[in-house]
Amino acid sequence: MSQAPKTSKSALLAAEHLSWCTDGNLILDDISFAVEQGSFTGILGPNGAGKSSLLRCLYRFVKPEQGMVSFEGHDIWQLNANDYAKNVAVVLQETPSHFNLTVHDVVALGLIPHKGIFARANKTDDEKIIQAIAQVGLAHKDQQNFEHLSGGEKQRALIARAIVQSPRLLIMDEPTSHLDVRYQIQIMELAKSLDITVIASFHDLNLASAMCDNLLVLNQGQLVCQGTPAQVLTKETLSEVFGVCAHISEHHQHKVPHISYYYGYIPDEHEHEHGKGEDHV
Repeated sequence: MSQAPKTSKSALLAAEHLSWCTDGNLILDDISFAVEQGSFTGILGPNGAGKSSLLRCLYRFVKPEQGMVSFEGHDIWQLNANDYAKNVAVVLQETPSHFNLTVHDVVALGLIPHKGIFARANKTDDEKIIQAIAQVGLAHKDQQNFEHLSGGEKQRALIARAIVQSPRLLIMDEPTSHLDVRYQIQIMELAKSLDITVIASFHDLNLASAMCDNLLVLNQGQLVCQGTPAQVLTKETLSEVFGVCAHISEHHQHKVPHISYYYGYIPDEHEHEHGKGEDHV
């Protein structure tokens, strides 16, 4: 499996020998990687691989037992929490409940790291909020109750909140898992269009291949490979990490790896009938 350089002095964010355990179970095991400014990095792995746990370490929700996460070379746990919040925005898989708040109100929460909880928005702030809402295509729902939005609309509103927060890094934990295909593509294309550094976990390997510059693949808490989609999305990786048999071709639009899965695959029978050809793992 392909391994890209683990750390870089020019990285916006880097993890070095990161380990974390809970209830005596090792969840993350000696993970090291670097994320360059302006890049879109995807985190892949089967259920229970440690994707969400890794992201929680990156946005300071949990503190690792060993190793360090650094932002521009500084240990994130040595940084002021509010200063870190100004630079890092988070969009999670499950949208939070914002009872009786309008879309405008929810998006305005992005101002908190810069102005505080009780500060009022001024005219410039309101213009920034309105612009962000328009940017995600929700201008017509500015005053609608957030709880009445569809799943895709809620995620777009939360990205608008992140835009208002003006971060340098956006972390997304499987934000498209419960969305229709249209909104999965739409949300990730929206995140990519922001022209900031993005780290996102994915279940859909083809979506990750199309959107990401670099991929990190976790399995049982370990970083088993990292690199470009072409380096990482190989038949070997799909077989060893995800336990699937697939054919990998070049996507006609993006020229990135595109995965076609085989169904009803029984290794012994399949190999007996077809041999170990180039198209199978």
